[in-house]
Amino acid sequence: MRSKLFRVMLFGAVVIVPLIVLTAISVKWPATASAHPLGNFTVNRYSRLDLYSDVVRVHYVLDMAEIPTFQEMETIDRDGDGQVSDFESASYGAKKAAELRDKLHLDANGEPTSLNLLSYELSFPEGQGGLDTLRLSLLLEAPTSGSQWTVNYRDENYSDRIGWKEIVVQPANGIALLESSAPSEDISNELRAYPEGLLSSPLDQREASFSFIPGSGMAAPPVQTMAAEPEPTRPGNSFTSLITVNNLSLPVLLISLLAALGFGALHALEPGHGKTFVAAYFVGVKGTARQALLLGAIIAATHTLGVLAIGLVTLYGSRFILPERLYPWLSLASALIVVSLGLRLLIPRLKISRIWGRTSKGHEHPPSQGVAKEVGPASPWRSLIWLGLADGLTPSPSALVVLLAAVSLHRIGLGLLLILAFSAGLAAALTVITLTLVYARRALDRLSARPRSKAGWLLAPIALGHRLPGALPIGGALVLVVVGLILTVRALSASALLGA
Repeated sequence: MRSKLFRVMLFGAVVIVPLIVLTAISVKWPATASAHPLGNFTVNRYSRLDLYSDVVRVHYVLDMAEIPTFQEMETIDRDGDGQVSDFESASYGAKKAAELRDKLHLDANGEPTSLNLLSYELSFPEGQGGLDTLRLSLLLEAPTSGSQWTVNYRDENYSDRIGWKEIVVQPANGIALLESSAPSEDISNELRAYPEGLLSSPLDQREASFSFIPGSGMAAPPVQTMAAEPEPTRPGNSFTSLITVNNLSLPVLLISLLAALGFGALHALEPGHGKTFVAAYFVGVKGTARQALLLGAIIAATHTLGVLAIGLVTLYGSRFILPERLYPWLSLASALIVVSLGLRLLIPRLKISRIWGRTSKGHEHPPSQGVAKEVGPASPWRSLIWLGLADGLTPSPSALVVLLAAVSLHRIGLGLLLILAFSAGLAAALTVITLTLVYARRALDRLSARPRSKAGWLLAPIALGHRLPGALPIGGALVLVVVGLILTVRALSASALLGA
């Protein structure tokens, strides 16, 4: 009976999951929401200082991704009806523009110079999952005087938030720019198009120094009301668009959940997501199919709970801790768990190897013709729980966007179902990988149990099969430790960058 049940579950994992993935790819979704290229947590700033003969003008842009915009909506949407009226937009825009100006510092020839706000433009480009992003553009200026200006410019807005920070200095015709610590070329098109090659290491320039001679160069043109800016071009994310599906009948709901499963499986196959250390663990331990299925269930539960926990922080605890600051620490906790699991597996194996190395001098042979004895953790089930926590501690930001969008759209039930399905798909993909390793390990064990052959080089793979199982336990544990250390360094670097 157990054998039949297991075969059914195995068939579901190996056959149904790929079908789910294909379904997710092939289904046509309504208008795919655009995703912020730098991630859903970012607050990005841009300053362009235009140098004229009579003034220095600062074109300043604030670009908020979905999650900080969601948090800001509590201030913008005063009546809480989910819609931003013209009055609310104007009131917020004027207040926020003044706040941003107050944290922009321009010192000319060693003296603080006030920046006068000339105009501003506020818009809410559509983001993922029906959530808005925020874009606020300001135009400010400071008058120039004298024959030469030495300027120090500093942006102290949102210094505690991650994101792109760019400063550009551009002299007008006839203006002699003597030196500048900032480039004259705009590489993000005023935060509309971020260079793909710099998305993993975005610009972080918050201040600039330069000197110029106003001379008889071009004077500043008259100030005009800022026109509506073009929408930034951004890629889409089909998973987050599921929360906005209309006409939610039972068939549409079932297809949406099936697609969420597929997107979760695809997410698991992307770089990272624990595949390496999960694989290393099951190589280092003679795991069973039942343990692989249990690990999948733990990962699904942990990922879902992680999304809910960070969602609660975003909704109610952002005054005390920013949600993006949790991710490096969760990643660090995950990495330390991986390192400790690796050491728990590696140390006993190294001890046994040394013991067998000493006994071999006395012509004593260890069991299984020299193959290393399997040594597992004292409590494999407890280790599986820790392994599942390590993989599920850092939930997908897209799943968090779905949760926040569900709150905003009053579709909490649908949002929770989609997150559960996404987590299940992620866990199912990792389970398939783990089951593959379990059965591959069993095949190697059967190969090593066969009598050795002296048939020559044609049977060399069989001879290798005798040796490989003995190396797998130590190799898997060693990989687990190395991967954990790499993840630890990355998490510490990320937390240092955030100033956490």
